[in-house]
Amino acid sequence: MAVRFDWRDTLRSAKHYAAAIAICVATLAGGWWAAHAVATVDLSANRRHSLVPASIQTLAALPDPIVVSAYLTPKHPARLQIEDLVARYQRLRRSLQLKIIDPTSILDHASAQRLDDGELQITSNGRTEHVARYTEEAFTNALLRLLKRETQFIAFVTGHGERSPLRPANFDLSHLYEVLKGRGYQVQELNLAEQRAVPENTSLLVMASPQLDYLPGEADLVADYVSRGGTLLWLVEPEQPQGLASLARTIGFERLAATVVDPITQAMGVDNPVIAIVTKYHEHPATAGVTAASLFPYATPVHERTPTGWKAVRLFETGAKAWGETGPITGNVGFDLASDYPGPLPLGLALTRQHAGKEQRVVIVGDGDFLSNTYIGNSGNQDLGTHLVDWLATNDSLLKIETRFAADVSLDLKRWQQGVIGFGFLIVLPLAFALNGLVIGRRRRRA
Repeated sequence: MAVRFDWRDTLRSAKHYAAAIAICVATLAGGWWAAHAVATVDLSANRRHSLVPASIQTLAALPDPIVVSAYLTPKHPARLQIEDLVARYQRLRRSLQLKIIDPTSILDHASAQRLDDGELQITSNGRTEHVARYTEEAFTNALLRLLKRETQFIAFVTGHGERSPLRPANFDLSHLYEVLKGRGYQVQELNLAEQRAVPENTSLLVMASPQLDYLPGEADLVADYVSRGGTLLWLVEPEQPQGLASLARTIGFERLAATVVDPITQAMGVDNPVIAIVTKYHEHPATAGVTAASLFPYATPVHERTPTGWKAVRLFETGAKAWGETGPITGNVGFDLASDYPGPLPLGLALTRQHAGKEQRVVIVGDGDFLSNTYIGNSGNQDLGTHLVDWLATNDSLLKIETRFAADVSLDLKRWQQGVIGFGFLIVLPLAFALNGLVIGRRRRRA
């Protein structure tokens, strides 16, 4: 019996095999693409999962490499939030790296950098910035600060027992120096007796707790620098030399001859009543974004005495239970209504005026210990210090990015609508169910 070859059956079989092979290839290709390719479409109403144009422009302006180091313990609750935030930037900049580092495994390094669990460190262009809040605004503004191209000089006055940014002693400011250097500032010491002038390229002059009186010519140099529009950060101490009182009045403030005693710190586990704690900051660009409490050991109150043309704003102050102790700090101290100063007491002042078409800025803080090597790592001290320096150096032109929330996630009802719903659920529905049960029961009994 002859077997007929039907080419049409062969063609149909070949089509089936080809279709099966194509399906297998498509499945494998789809699996590979799903595992390796990244494609994201933001379909939210206000595109809250995408970057705003200002963030995109800032990210595009930064050179490679950009490395984000997240210091997270294995069970940190914000891990997913951080990964989601960084992923928004990685979608536009594939080269941006995210490194998850356990701070407990590098205690020495984390301590040297003053890094906290959950803190982000962004490195680019040889500079670093720290981010403590997981928002697009905080992250983009950190990138914006990394973009600073001009070199800004910060001069620390020396020669009068001041705290030095170059010495590692507990009293000094070498940790602050490292932080400012990492933020792109050039920090140097300035001996007014030798220089006989404040250099023209000085972005910020710092008087860090002088222990000795200035020579008359030196005080005149500082006064002249301020009169010409210079910015100044003055860290004042309870033992400030009396000869600097005249310079303080010229600039626009007065130091009260007292040491702050704050009993609240003992309730918070700090066994030292002369460490004042500040938990709230007045609304001002110099302290915007500072949320953690700051500690001020052996602080002194400062009051504004602004000259004509100047405007003074209190940045932060002690709690109401603190007071300014005018007597010696020995043994058990208590508030004396006749001689001590009642709280709250101002510890930080911002002085501003318009000069040569721009805003001149001066900050007075009634303490220098809070930025010293001993205390800068406590709570929000470092964050407060860097915010003050950035504002004084006019590096506060940062972006305000509003948090975008999902639309229609809340239902706002009028009072009468709430009443109708409550009446319906609490009275009408239960009565309806009860009546329905009675009707059904009656019908069944009749049946």
